[in-house]
Order: sequence, then structure tokens, then C-alpha cells
Amino acid sequence: MPRGIRRWLEGGLVPEHEDCVQQIVRCGELYPPAAAGESAVRISPGLAPETPTLLGLCRGEQLRPGLAVHCADVRDLHDLTIQCVERGESLHLALVLDGEVDVSFGPRRLGLGAGRQPQAACVALTEPELFVRRAWRGKRERKVSITFSREWLAAADPEGDAGCAALFNRHLAVEQWKPTPRAVALAEQLIQPTNDPPLLRKLHQESRAVELAAEALRQLLGATPPPSLRPRERRRVADVRDLLDSGAADGMSLEEIARHAGTNASTLQSQFRVAFGTTVFDYLRRGRLLRARQALEHEGRSIVEAACIAGYTNPANFATAYRRQFGITPRQSRIAF
Repeated sequence: MPRGIRRWLEGGLVPEHEDCVQQIVRCGELYPPAAAGESAVRISPGLAPETPTLLGLCRGEQLRPGLAVHCADVRDLHDLTIQCVERGESLHLALVLDGEVDVSFGPRRLGLGAGRQPQAACVALTEPELFVRRAWRGKRERKVSITFSREWLAAADPEGDAGCAALFNRHLAVEQWKPTPRAVALAEQLIQPTNDPPLLRKLHQESRAVELAAEALRQLLGATPPPSLRPRERRRVADVRDLLDSGAADGMSLEEIARHAGTNASTLQSQFRVAFGTTVFDYLRRGRLLRARQALEHEGRSIVEAACIAGYTNPANFATAYRRQFGITPRQSRIAF
């Protein structure tokens, strides 16, 4: 374990400010004890339940019978493998936003790494198969995976099973699919759910998971995409996105950004949401926080410098926004560096 993380875990580097609450996932919290009829999860080498295993945000949830989602924005603290048996007649979608994923389904090994662009794949199982996740110390992983059964898919198509048959025609079939901007936005919303009451939050997560699955299946089944923006409008919002990514719009108002794009604020906001599933300033805020995280984890910049990169003059406000976005604090990111 890196010396900085060890010292932090031992309590030497944890300030008492509430924005620095530990976001540690311990071994015993990764997987609950196996229920009756379910296979146990094996972790090798064996770790004590209280051992810190991941740093960050990791959450799995059964949304409906046959529909589950798993979200992670973590850094691994150990070299290890995790094994379990996945049920048959199921489809597994994975979208990697950042970092690397190295997993196997039986003999099929799947590696996804998000460099300049997110990567995504789909694996079909027609029978139970051993699942293995490989981790190594320091590995980053920011991803969403959705698992749904054939029964769940078939229930959505009461007229027939043609779509399911096309998806489940070969065991261990692996198909790559290209994440759309909308798919990426949905994945981000799954990783960072709303602060609504439990019922509303679960409905929010379920709706995003279903929509993300539809984005993937539309490509995998070769379906015609739904009506979207006209070519000129797509070019406009793409230009605005590039402007936001460049940092040139950091001090601009929405009206100024809209004038730069040759339209009004209301039209730009509506078209940008259609294209990217978020508002102009939510996109800008997330992008600046991502640049701040890059500065902390890969450049060794100070928290004050990172706060300035993200557009915050108050480090405490920056820490709050950072933890809400990534599930860890700026100090924890810097210690990982």
C-alpha cells in the first residue's frame, strides 16, 4: 500500500473538517454474505473484512428483479482478484468513463480502458459462467455496469422474443458499442445519484439505467436512432462543448456563451440538454472538477491550486463539490498521488 495512503488510514493525515470524511470501501463491505442458492464471492489473496480495499465510491443495487446496476469511481489499494458465478441467460453492459477495467467471463477476457474517449462493451451469457475482476494497486476505475436477465428483456416485448433471440444467439458473445454523449451523461447521473428521498432516488436510478440500456441496445440491434437535433444544431452544441472543454468559457455567462454560438440562452440550453443530457453550466462545472482532479492525482498540485482550477475561491466549498462529484475528498486524491 502506498505510504501516504497507509498514514492516512492510520489517522495521521485526516483533518477534523466534515468535508474530509473517509470514503473507504473495506473488504467486508464489497459483497454481502451469499444468500441461499447464491454462490459466494471469492477474493484472492484473502483479506480480513476490515481491510481497506478501495478508495472512492462503489455501489451495487438490484433495481428490479432481473435488473441490477453497479457503479464505481474508485482507486484499488491492493493487487487482487475477485471471483463469483454469474447467472445464465443474462446480458452485461459496461461503460468505462475513466481508468481501466480488466475482467473475464469464463475464458473470455475483456479489457476496457478509457483514454480520450469512454469505451463500452456488452457480453451475453446463455449459461452460468465464472466472472473474474482483476485489480492492481493504484488502478483507477470509473464505470457503470448494468446486468439484466432475458426474462426482464422479454417482459418489455410482449409481442415476441425476436430481440432477445438476436442478443442471446451465442454464449460469451462480446460486442463493442460506442457510447453516445447521452449515454455518457446517463452514466454520470448513475454514478452520482440525486439527494432525493429513497423512493425518488431509486426511481431516478432505474430510469437512467433503463435509458442507458436502450442507448446500448439500439446500437447492438441496429435500430434507427430517435429523432434528434438537426445537423446545424448538432454542430452548434458540439462547438459549445469544445468551448467549455477549452476553458475559454470559464468566465462567461450563459447569455455570452449563447451569443458566441449565434443563438439565445433558452435555445442553447434546450439543445445542449438534448445532446448531452445536462445543462451548460452543469457540464462546465463537472469538466472543471475533472481538470482539478487531474491536477491533484497526476500533477501533484496543491488543494488551493486545484480549487482555483475548478473555479472556487473557498477551499471548503471546493471540497464539498469535489466529494459530491467523486465520492472522495481533494485531500484523499492528493494523498493517492
